[in-house]
Amino acid sequence: MLRRTSLTCIICATSILGMAQNKPAPAVKLNPQPAMNAPRPVQAAPAITYKKMNSALEYAFIVDKPTSPKPKEGDVIKVNMVSACNNKLLFSSYEKNKGKPAEFSVNKPNFKGDIIEPIMLMTPGDSMICLVDADVLFKNTKNKMPDFIKKGDKIQYFIKLVSIKTKEQVAKEQQDAFNKQMKEQMAKQKKEEAKTMLKDDKTLQAYFTKNNITPTKTASGLYYTIQQEGNGTSPVTGDTAVMNYTGTLLDGTKFDSNEDTAFHHVTPFEFALGKGQVIKGWDEGIALLKKGSKATLYIPSPMAYGSQARPGGGANPKGIPANSILIFNVELVNTKPQNQNK
Repeated sequence: MLRRTSLTCIICATSILGMAQNKPAPAVKLNPQPAMNAPRPVQAAPAITYKKMNSALEYAFIVDKPTSPKPKEGDVIKVNMVSACNNKLLFSSYEKNKGKPAEFSVNKPNFKGDIIEPIMLMTPGDSMICLVDADVLFKNTKNKMPDFIKKGDKIQYFIKLVSIKTKEQVAKEQQDAFNKQMKEQMAKQKKEEAKTMLKDDKTLQAYFTKNNITPTKTASGLYYTIQQEGNGTSPVTGDTAVMNYTGTLLDGTKFDSNEDTAFHHVTPFEFALGKGQVIKGWDEGIALLKKGSKATLYIPSPMAYGSQARPGGGANPKGIPANSILIFNVELVNTKPQNQNK
């Protein structure tokens, strides 16, 4: 969603006031009575009676519908707006937005004379005229007053409130947009992962052929071989698996181990199975083993670290390159049922 600037800042910024042109301000006609064919006088438009909002601002409704709601802080409103002074145009939402209403976030009034205050009295379909003390306006917005505006002049605002979007609606739209973006990103990621899985599978099959390895393949694309079948039970989701392991790249480069002192951590590694504490290949592969088993896991890169490279350490300062197929020699030393972990 595009960032919205506050209403007052937009209409008072010098970059917009710089739009001042030698154009007459739009005329405001109130309930004109058409002269019919009969030679009777045309009824004059009634005088506008302004109400005083504060010492710097007066307003008058042109259309005041008995409807709801009124804008609140955090809402987003659409308005048609023209401002003028001394018969010169200052701002026109029609010109600025090519005929479309301007959209603003509703914030608290920043000063006496901030036109957001009378706008918060309006409902959709209402229109009003506001007169704002030019000295107060430019003093509080810290913008230079144009030469054609003098001390004591009034800035005229002609405003129509087109629509209101509540902050709850805005929040929902933002959440929906975020969810859509995430869904699209996930779909794109899955598509890329599927391509990478096919590529990695061909690479692994060539590796198995070259090294005379006959592994078992799971439905997800993970390959494994068991060198020693354990006698215990297999861990289930939530159980703690106690492991010894050594990880290498496909070219044999060792990148981590809790059995090699060169990596400075020789104690058994523990993790809760199926909780996302390890890579996908481990969560799936270790669940296939019985306590006491020794096996080798051949993990395609989307089931490992994917496109993210991993920093090195110990005997492998280069780390793991992005999109690396990983091989783990593992031993399931022990399992601890989930209820023992509480």
